[in-house]
Amino acid sequence: MLNSWRRGERDLEAVEMALRSAVHRAGAAALSEFLEGHPPAGEQRTQPCGCGQRARYRELRSKSLLTAVGRVQLRRPYYLCSHCGKGQFPLDQQLDVEDNQLSPGVRRMLAVVGSEVSFVRGQEQMRLLAGLEVTAKAVERTAEAIGEEIAAPEQALIGQAHQLSLPLPTGDPTRKP
Repeated sequence: MLNSWRRGERDLEAVEMALRSAVHRAGAAALSEFLEGHPPAGEQRTQPCGCGQRARYRELRSKSLLTAVGRVQLRRPYYLCSHCGKGQFPLDQQLDVEDNQLSPGVRRMLAVVGSEVSFVRGQEQMRLLAGLEVTAKAVERTAEAIGEEIAAPEQALIGQAHQLSLPLPTGDPTRKP
């Protein structure tokens, strides 16, 4: 790409997109390394479990995660409670990616494009503007989920509102003032 630039073929957009792609790959590699989980030491070998017992560290497990800089592999400690059999990934909770393969940054982007344009158009915008490949269904699901999160507190307030007790009018309703 840069060689064609030197030869006088000035396709700036192609160079921009190639550089963005290279920066994304480097960023994804750095982010993967930054997020690399390590086996816990000492007292971190157990985690509190919702059943009241302690879950024990079992192993590191991988998870693919789409981030603003591209796809990364997240290796994180897995804990299992022998009492109730429930497994957990505390790092997923900390990073806000529990039961989700999209980073908070990508979810925000999807919510914005999904609230502004059709889901298919949102998919196209994510490819063009962020260099990220997502499905139209991912745009739809994320936009709707975040919309529900935003609406939940409002709905709770509406549910708590009490009907105002207004006094009934007195006197002759047929009489004009």
